[in-house]
Amino acid sequence: MAITVRLGTPADNPKVQDLVSKITMPGPAVMCFQRAPDFFTGAAVIGEEFIMTVADDTERPDVLAGLTVISGRDLYISGKRRRVYYSGDTRVDPFYRRRGIASDLFVAQKAFRTGQDLLQGIVLKDNTAPLDAAKRTADGVLFDYWVSHTIETSFIFTRKIKPRIPAGVTIRAATAADVPAMQAFFDQEAPRRNGYPCYEFAKVLKQDPYYRGLSIGDYALAFKGSQIVGMLGGWDQKAYKQTRIMGFKPVIAVIRPLYNLYAGLFGGFKLPPVGGMLNYLTLHTTLIAGDDPALYRALIDWIMAHQGQKYDALACAVTHGDALVDVPRSYKRQKLFSSHFWLSYGDDPRPGIDERPLYVELGRL
Repeated sequence: MAITVRLGTPADNPKVQDLVSKITMPGPAVMCFQRAPDFFTGAAVIGEEFIMTVADDTERPDVLAGLTVISGRDLYISGKRRRVYYSGDTRVDPFYRRRGIASDLFVAQKAFRTGQDLLQGIVLKDNTAPLDAAKRTADGVLFDYWVSHTIETSFIFTRKIKPRIPAGVTIRAATAADVPAMQAFFDQEAPRRNGYPCYEFAKVLKQDPYYRGLSIGDYALAFKGSQIVGMLGGWDQKAYKQTRIMGFKPVIAVIRPLYNLYAGLFGGFKLPPVGGMLNYLTLHTTLIAGDDPALYRALIDWIMAHQGQKYDALACAVTHGDALVDVPRSYKRQKLFSSHFWLSYGDDPRPGIDERPLYVELGRL
């Protein structure tokens, strides 16, 4: 076995899809996080630019031993626009694990980074062992990382609902005519959080690849009089990003029809047959003037009522310490905890990051 590392290209997509399908999350229902049919389409949503490094085995030319992607996008950091690089989609074929391939992939990525570049990433809560393994090479420490926040992801189960809208507030779907006011509200509110992507709503109208799957009518706007005071969107990403069921434990396979009946009556994820996808809508672009929890709840309710009825759940992520973190907890939901970290090939980036709350855009992970 001889492993070589190179840049990935769209021609690798069939082998990328094969690799991704081998990496599953065990449990009563075995799940796989896929980017089908074209991995590179989904990568263009995660970052405005990205570099993929892949590992080949010269003795097995039809497979990839591993891959990693580092994506660049402009985020607000300490109130200013800054290019930040997201380290995600590191995948190693189970056949090749514990052979240093992840380190080899990150070594190749280092050629495209400087010691001043700010990188970020996310792992399941406290699951930093893969990072610890990847950062060590025969030549020493390749990079370092610093866990910064706990992320609480909620899958809010949908139901028929009358939105609870505060007095004096109206909510409606955005139109193209709203784009200038949306941009002004965004430019005012987004810099209040670290990690907020720098959005340009005119690019939604132009169907820019970074906004793939979005239309301006997918945004809900809250008004007081003629002023926008809140914004939230729903994003169906199943055309290029899926959570697919790969198998069930025997007892789950037997009770699945009864469980799905219960979920349909009382709320919850319906379990599709093997090969099917979980059916959820991702909430995005959360902007709430004054961090008013009642306004955030009203927007979630409105999207549930007007966009969410054909989905089992609405997915959102809020970091601990954010003023809005309690709002998703007030719904019937399934929750998942993960850890956000800053990463650098050189200097410790934390002195340049102030104490603003961290925003995580679930649709760009």
